[in-house]
Amino acid sequence: MSMCNDSPKFDKTKNDYYTSKSMWKNIEHLIPKDKVIWECCMLNSKSNSMEYWKDMGYKVVGDKSWDCLNYYPINYDIIISNPPFETKIKQKILRHLVRLDKPFILVLNCMNFYAKYFRDIFGDKIKDLQTIIPQGKITFETFNEETNELEPTKKQPSFYCGYLCYKMNFTPEQLWLKN
Repeated sequence: MSMCNDSPKFDKTKNDYYTSKSMWKNIEHLIPKDKVIWECCMLNSKSNSMEYWKDMGYKVVGDKSWDCLNYYPINYDIIISNPPFETKIKQKILRHLVRLDKPFILVLNCMNFYAKYFRDIFGDKIKDLQTIIPQGKITFETFNEETNELEPTKKQPSFYCGYLCYKMNFTPEQLWLKN
């Protein structure tokens, strides 16, 4: 992701690009309302992700003080999150989620799907993976220190993201979003 020549202004060291509500709304129709969502990647975040899901009528567990690698709630049905972009952190989170073996949906840069580590992490569980492809690019929000609020990024990212799904068993028709 950070190696894109056309994205010299994208700071590869930052992990504070948050998913906008519209991107969660893109997949809302795929998540039953009776499912409890764990928004696991909230540690020290400015994200409004949990509030977005609650606004859409879901029960959500999560906390900005929880490290998903060392803590997880007992009562949840599905993990839906936007993990940090930094590769080493993302790899740890993916390994942990595979160990938990619960259904999940994660926003990831599509280039991750081609990485050697990706196949190493999922191994024979790769058969349980699906990718939801949005129409167009997923847009993000960033935190504005001056206004103390999240706002849309000024430019679309040069990379494409998709929703990586594990043990969701979506039909092929559900994997291609129409915005």
